[in-house]
Amino acid sequence: MNESTRTVGELLRDAEDLLATTSSSARLDTEVLLAHALGVSRTSVLISLRDPCSVEASTVFHGYVARRAAGEPVAYITGEREFWGLSFFVSPHVLVPRPETELIVEEALRILHTTRSPRVLDMGTGSGCIGIAITHELAKRGARDHCCTLLDKSPQALSMAKQNAARHGVEQYVDFVESSWFENLATLRPPYDLIVSNPPYVSREETVPRELSYEPQDALYSDDDGLRDTKILLEEAKPFLKPHGTVLIEVGAGKREHLKRYVREGACPASIEYVGDDTAADRFTVLRCTYN
Repeated sequence: MNESTRTVGELLRDAEDLLATTSSSARLDTEVLLAHALGVSRTSVLISLRDPCSVEASTVFHGYVARRAAGEPVAYITGEREFWGLSFFVSPHVLVPRPETELIVEEALRILHTTRSPRVLDMGTGSGCIGIAITHELAKRGARDHCCTLLDKSPQALSMAKQNAARHGVEQYVDFVESSWFENLATLRPPYDLIVSNPPYVSREETVPRELSYEPQDALYSDDDGLRDTKILLEEAKPFLKPHGTVLIEVGAGKREHLKRYVREGACPASIEYVGDDTAADRFTVLRCTYN
């Protein structure tokens, strides 16, 4: 069949076959990429499967599929990713927001449910997805005078977080700090009710999916079995919290015994528990920390 008369469905089928060995979500990837090439919604693609696709859009789509076949995340190709029902701008300067990280937002909103004028510090904010989602939800609930500080050591990441704050209309509730964790103390305004973070937690010895090679490596990998940055947060957060304040930190699978031993040895005067997980399996979770 002539390229100019190929249908949307045929393009999707062929692209799905091409991505089948490199992506666990090949069909979804092709639908999202074709929608982006056409400048329409994914729903529009799905109801147009029998329609012909223009040569121009097909050419753009083939370029996207080639990038995806090489391992590049779909979010970097399209420049955005959905998180907590909101669309966030992303680039290779920030991690791709992932659905499991929404657990931090869910727990944060539960903790802040009765807090008047809550103050939140989002450390290593990246795209800003965690802090902005929390702030957006608080604004929807009618909270007033709440504030979220978005902190990152990367100026490029902070620039993207600013774009996302503007995109979702929460600029008046957030401020931005360039710092590596707690190093730039003068720019912070404690005390905070809650500190949230998705720090680097991948061990350099771990085998990871190929697409992670496209993401910012210093936002992924951490020394000390992947827990060096988590330990910095746990050890240094207390002076920045209000009494009974909480820290929520995303941690990867295989870290629990190391963390239990670390707390048991007294390196951090805190109590830790795992959010939303009632099994003994050492898997991905969110660490909730309260200080003694």
